[in-house]
Amino acid sequence: MSLIITPNKEQALSASMQLQLLKLPAAKRTRILKTLGRYERTQARKRISSQTTTEGSAFEPRSDGKKDRMLKRLGKTLEPYVKSANRLELKHKAALTGRIAALHQEGGREKMTANRMARIHGQPDYKAPCTRSQAKALAAEGYKVKKAKGNGYRRASLREIMDTLSQGKAMLILRKLRDKPQKQRWDIPVAARPFLGDTTDNVQRQLVSIIEQINKR
Repeated sequence: MSLIITPNKEQALSASMQLQLLKLPAAKRTRILKTLGRYERTQARKRISSQTTTEGSAFEPRSDGKKDRMLKRLGKTLEPYVKSANRLELKHKAALTGRIAALHQEGGREKMTANRMARIHGQPDYKAPCTRSQAKALAAEGYKVKKAKGNGYRRASLREIMDTLSQGKAMLILRKLRDKPQKQRWDIPVAARPFLGDTTDNVQRQLVSIIEQINKR
């Protein structure tokens, strides 16, 4: 989030309030914006905690169906920075974290490679039992096993697949069933989950309240 103090409609501050701010000493303007930044950071953290967007709607669910909480680490490193006593930026200390936050804030596509996936999740244990997600993928592709009696084949149950196949074997069969070369690079769609930002009316109310409190001191 960036907040620039200039008399414009987007900022929703009256010209008189803008002039009042600009007449204040730089140190006091910095304190006002810093206080506003801490307030906005608290609001962002509350949205992450409640898993809701700036408009109050629930975050888009995960594409893999998991119910784990999302973006839970992005609120911890969020800090308010004041530039030249007239600009507030709420951003992350680490540039990489900032890029990840921006991707989730606005939505887009994340580039993934096989090497990066291995660094994140580690190398798979090819001899370990087939995972449930692999079994589901095989079942969706129509994986079959020989019938116990007679000729022919039948669809295998998830339990059968998990009990009889290793992860490595499941990967090979999946690749064969899908008849597609192994990808080394692909895009992952990321849904927009805006947690950072505020309405102009609320920003105005907060600024007015902060200015009044500081002027009383």
